[in-house]
Amino acid sequence: MKRFHSFRLDVPNQALWHGDIRVALTPKAFGVLRYLVEHAGRLVSQEELLEALWADTYVNPEVLRKYVLEIRKVLGDRPEEPAFIETRPKRGYQFVAPVIDESAPGRLPAEGTKRLVGREPALAELSGYLSQARRNERQVVFITGEPGIGKTALADELQRRARNDGVRVARGQCIEGYGGKEAYYPILEALGHLCKGSEGESVVRILATQAPTWLVQFPALVDSKQRQMLLQEIVGATRERMLREIGDALEAIASAEPFVLVLEDLHWVDPSTVDLISAVARRRAPAKLMVIGTYRPADPALAEHPLKSVRQDLLMHRLCRAIALEPLRESEVAEYLSIDSAGIAVPGGLVQLIYRHTEGNPLFIVAALEHMKAQGLIDVEKGSWRVKVPLDMVELEVPESLRQMIELQIDRLAEDELRVLEVASVTGALFSTAVRAGAANIDEEKFEDLCEGLARRHQIVRSADAQEFPDGTTSASYEFVHSLYREVLYNRQPHSRRAKLHLHVAERLEALYALRPSEAASELAQHFEKGGDWLRAIKYLQHAADTAGRRYEPRQAGDILQHALELVKKLPDAQRSERETEIIDRLAKIYIAWVRKATGM
Repeated sequence: MKRFHSFRLDVPNQALWHGDIRVALTPKAFGVLRYLVEHAGRLVSQEELLEALWADTYVNPEVLRKYVLEIRKVLGDRPEEPAFIETRPKRGYQFVAPVIDESAPGRLPAEGTKRLVGREPALAELSGYLSQARRNERQVVFITGEPGIGKTALADELQRRARNDGVRVARGQCIEGYGGKEAYYPILEALGHLCKGSEGESVVRILATQAPTWLVQFPALVDSKQRQMLLQEIVGATRERMLREIGDALEAIASAEPFVLVLEDLHWVDPSTVDLISAVARRRAPAKLMVIGTYRPADPALAEHPLKSVRQDLLMHRLCRAIALEPLRESEVAEYLSIDSAGIAVPGGLVQLIYRHTEGNPLFIVAALEHMKAQGLIDVEKGSWRVKVPLDMVELEVPESLRQMIELQIDRLAEDELRVLEVASVTGALFSTAVRAGAANIDEEKFEDLCEGLARRHQIVRSADAQEFPDGTTSASYEFVHSLYREVLYNRQPHSRRAKLHLHVAERLEALYALRPSEAASELAQHFEKGGDWLRAIKYLQHAADTAGRRYEPRQAGDILQHALELVKKLPDAQRSERETEIIDRLAKIYIAWVRKATGM
C-alpha cells in the first residue's frame, strides 16, 4: 500500500482510496497511476509508459493524456499548479507528491476513522477470527445491527487492515428487489471483481479447473471456443455440483494466502446464496477462508427468510460467529463528537442532548450534527464548541427520526444535485453515470461532475469502481453511503415520475446489454415492470428464468415464471393467450423435471 497525501494506492486489489472511500478509476488509468507512483520523483517518458502498459500493442501516445486527465480529475489535481502529476511538455510525466510505502517493514497500520468509536471490542473480535482463518480454521461471521449502526464501517475497517497485511479480499452486495431474486447475486459480483483484479488470471484458472459451472456464468471472461468446451464439460450438472465446486474454488483461492469474502446487506439475500453460505460453513476441510455477512435482523424482508433458520442452525453447531452491534454509549458519543471537531472537548449538555435524541446511532449522530450546523444552532469557533441558542430550543429544532433528518439534508441540496440523486435512487445502491444521465436530462459529463462534487463533500454518495458494459462503454460509478438515503430519495418522488425513470433506465440498460442481455435480465425485468411495460418485463423475466436454470435452480426459475404469469394477466387480450401458453408450458417442464429428480425417476 502506497500513501500520498490523503490517498492510498492499493496495488493488490487495484484500488485507489481517499480516506475510507474507494475512488473510481478505469483499469488503464489505474495502471498509469501505479507506474507513476512506483517511479515517483523521476521523469517517466511517454515511451516508457507505453512500453510498460501496452507492450507489443500499438497505442496512440495521445491516449496517455486521456488517462492522466482522468487521474487528475479524481485526485483534484491542477495541471497549472500540480500537487501530484507534473507534465513535462514533449518529455513525459513526473509524480511529484511524497509517497510513503505503508508495506515497508516496521510500519504501523493507519488509524481507523471516527466511525469506529466504540467498536474496538468488535474489531478486536473480528481480527481474532481473521487470525484463526490464517491458521487454516475457516470462519463464517455475521455482523448484525439496526440501520446506520456501523456494520459496513466495521467490515470496511477489517478489509482495510486485511489488505494492508496482503490478504486477498472480495466484496459482494445484495440488492433490494432484483438482487434478491437472482441466484448467487452477491457471490457472482464478488467473483467478478476478483477476476478483473490484478490477480484475475489466477482466479479464472482456478474457476476453470475447480468450478467450471461458475466460470460459464462469466461469458466475458472466456472466448467462444473455451465457452463451448465448458458447456460440454458441465452437461448434466446439478445444483449440488455448483455448491460443491464453489466450495472447492474458494478453498483454492485461499490456499496460498487468506481470503476474506464480504457479503453486505444479507437481509436482501437470495435463497441460493444462503444455501451456499451454509454449505461453505459445513465443509470440514481446513481453509484460510473467512466469510463475513452483514444484515439488519429486524428488517421485514427477513420475517420468513431462510437466512434466520440457517444462521440459528450454524450457531447451534458452532459453525459460525455472530457480532451484534449496539448503539454507542454516552461516553462514546462524546468521544465521537470530539474526534469530529479535531479533539475539541464538547459541552456536556450538548453530548447529552445528542445522545438522548439519536440513541447512540452513528448515522443519526452525523445527520443531527450536520442539521444543527446548517441551522446555525451550533458551531466550532476559535477552538471551542459554541451552542448559539438554549439547548432546549435546539432539541425542539431537531427532527425526531433519522428519516426526517435525511429529508432535511436532501432539501438543502442544489436543484441539479437533487435531480441527479432522485434518478440514481431508482436503480439501487450502485449506479453508473452512463445509465442515469439521460434520465436526468443532463449530459453524462455534468452528471458525473455533480456526483463527484457530492462524493468529495462526503454527502450521500461516494465513488465506486468504474463499470464496463458489454458494448464497450466504460462509465464512472457511484454508490449511496447508506441505503436509507436511497430509500428516502426514491419514496419522496410521485409514482408516475418513478415509473418514467424506471422505463428510461431500462431502455438505456437494454441498449448497453444488447450483446449479452441475460447478464442484466433480472434488473431489466424489474425496471420494465415498474415502468409499466409488461411485455418487455415478461420477456426479461423469461431470460432471468433461463439464467436460474443455467445455475441449476429450478425452484427459482419456477418462481420467476410464476411472476411472469401474473404480469401476463395485465396484457391486452390479443397478446395474452400466446405468452400465457408459452409460460405454462415452460412451468410444466420445470415441475416435471423437479418431481422426477425428487422421486429418483
